[in-house]
Amino acid sequence: MKSKLTTTGSRLNPSQRPAICLGMPLYNQTRFLPQALDSLLAQTYGDFNLFVSDDSTEAGPGQIVNSYAAKDQRIVYHRNEYRRGLIDNWRNCFELAGEMDYFAWVGDHDAWHPRWLESMVQILNTCESVVLVYSQNVNIDNNGGILDKKIKPGISTLGMDNTRRPLVVCRQGQGFGNMVYGLVRARALRQAGVFPRVMWPDVILCIKLALIGDIHQVEEKLWFRRRTDRFSMPRQKRALFASYRPWYFKLPWPLVNAWMLTRSPPALAGSETGPQRNLRFNLAAVYFQRWWSKFGGGSWIGSPHEWRRGKATWIRKLKKFRTAVELKSK
Repeated sequence: MKSKLTTTGSRLNPSQRPAICLGMPLYNQTRFLPQALDSLLAQTYGDFNLFVSDDSTEAGPGQIVNSYAAKDQRIVYHRNEYRRGLIDNWRNCFELAGEMDYFAWVGDHDAWHPRWLESMVQILNTCESVVLVYSQNVNIDNNGGILDKKIKPGISTLGMDNTRRPLVVCRQGQGFGNMVYGLVRARALRQAGVFPRVMWPDVILCIKLALIGDIHQVEEKLWFRRRTDRFSMPRQKRALFASYRPWYFKLPWPLVNAWMLTRSPPALAGSETGPQRNLRFNLAAVYFQRWWSKFGGGSWIGSPHEWRRGKATWIRKLKKFRTAVELKSK
């Protein structure tokens, strides 16, 4: 879904340049890390700081980052004292950055076109309604070759009213894992809760940002996203937290996430109007209706979505057994 971008005002002069921070959650990456750092440091818009939060169990990634930091003062390296897990390490990137205007998470194994950051900064500088802007991406393999994989369409909510916008993102949005790597206004990110401690935190974050302002995609392929492994639900669940998991992770995640959408941001607690509260509950209902069919995905039982496509583990085992029986009978 695309909308025409209409900018307001003009580009900021040097004395008004926004404070921009990039956050890199690092975990045991050494092979592609130098290329990622080179790619970021070569951006045409170079007025930013890169905060690296190292959650690795090995010393190699930190040594690589420190070698770059010794040559470029824009890099700030932090080694966690203990394993945080994916969610808290992402949150730590934002906390390390401190006060800023714009923020973006960056992968430790990806690459970016030199104009990636500049293209997004220009939109946030000139379109006040946009709180999150992200570029189109190209999927690449370990050797840098382009993967023949369908890329989910982007979305732009420009021109939508405050009620329709979050509902459209919740009901029709795709590629939330791409959206979350865009450039976001720091104040909006704080209001949305940064990176929620839930299953599928990227989805919940983007929906909450849509409650605050517009989401827009740059119509250029400026991000080269490296697909190193096939997605695995069990691996994703293990990676979210290093040790302790919140008690509510024992409950069905579609229910928990829908509940999260009903909660008001602390900054607005007690000041929301009736229509705003109603919108949150309506949003939670839309979310639950869309995502309930994925509950159980990656487990032995599987989800209704996997059942319909014959991808549940028990269905695959049954097909394999039936094939073996048919071969023996021949």
